[in-house]
Amino acid sequence: MAAEITVDVESLAFGGDAVGRQRDPAGALTADDGRVTFVPLAAPGERVRVRVERAKGKVAWAELTAIDAPGADRVAPPCPLFGTCGGCQWQHVALPAQHAAKHAIVARALALATDSLPPVVAASAAYGYRDRCRLAVGAGGMLGFRARRSHDVVDVQACPLFGPELTRALPALRAMARGLAPGVELDVQAGADGVHVNVVRADPTSAAHARREVDRLSAAGVVGLALAGKSTSGQADVDVAEPGAAPLRVPADGFAQVGRAGNAALVAAVLDAVGPSPGAVLELYAGSGNFTRHLVPIATSVAASDGDPGAVERGRRNVPGASWSLRPVMMGAVDTAVLDPPREGADRAHLTAATAARRRIVYVSCDPQTLARDARTLAASGFHLAGAVALDLLPQTFHVEVVARFERD
Repeated sequence: MAAEITVDVESLAFGGDAVGRQRDPAGALTADDGRVTFVPLAAPGERVRVRVERAKGKVAWAELTAIDAPGADRVAPPCPLFGTCGGCQWQHVALPAQHAAKHAIVARALALATDSLPPVVAASAAYGYRDRCRLAVGAGGMLGFRARRSHDVVDVQACPLFGPELTRALPALRAMARGLAPGVELDVQAGADGVHVNVVRADPTSAAHARREVDRLSAAGVVGLALAGKSTSGQADVDVAEPGAAPLRVPADGFAQVGRAGNAALVAAVLDAVGPSPGAVLELYAGSGNFTRHLVPIATSVAASDGDPGAVERGRRNVPGASWSLRPVMMGAVDTAVLDPPREGADRAHLTAATAARRRIVYVSCDPQTLARDARTLAASGFHLAGAVALDLLPQTFHVEVVARFERD
């Protein structure tokens, strides 16, 4: 077994681990210049003991074994599964410190001075904000999330991140899981009209069992059931729109933001970046029309595209006032481009289409590193970063959403 070493924790890193430098027993930096060490479940300002799992050059990855000096930002996590379940990374850190870490991560990625990036927007409540999740069936029909750094399933009887609809549905989903094979997964999406469930990778026996559970699920607020994305009973989707907004109907296997309250803050940030008169808008990675609903009333025209045929079909139903396509299609001159790519960032074709904008590009990102990479491409095409805002849509995790505004030079 590897010997324990001491690490002084300095900050929280994107990805969820804390990061610090190794010390010798006397507290001095070690001979390798205080190797940078990533430690899950540690908090800023702590001195901890760790066991190194692997190292490469002057970077190491370790597991926490003891806390010699707790940090001022350490708090007691409310969930008994924290540290075992992989759903959360930062429940042990006070929310202001989480926001400070996310602010620093975004500022560093975009090479911004700390005071030039506004404070992180607390877009969601600290707990109870989740409207969607993916649950996995484990051995013996247990139901839960994947374990931290493992594909094992952690039995989840309750989750403090779940909103009221998911909390109500969970017991019925757990009962259904007892008749499903290990490896089956459940996409669960709450909306204004109830909960939609999609059963993924079900064998014929599991699929037949899921169909027999409709009455139990219905009593728990489930209004629709699908198998591998194909509607089986009830509604084919639910309305995931933020309160007071135009409807946005999405099934459990479609993409929506993690919670309706957080999405309201994200939409507001995008509209602020777009401005009141965006002219002709090209929207890329438009999904099922989340932003499109709000762009159509203020733009002279909106050409929306997404590579998912199902999303485009839903987009046409949700926002018929936009023109929809599977690939970016220029409907004459474009004044503003809005793009919301997946975690890996925008591909070359979409970045090229975005740079056709005569005035402005608004880029929505869930990964500051890929945003920074794409920002360099936009800069080379004549657009400079004119502003950015970071939003905390997923408290207790390392995830942070960024809305960046680029103006043509």
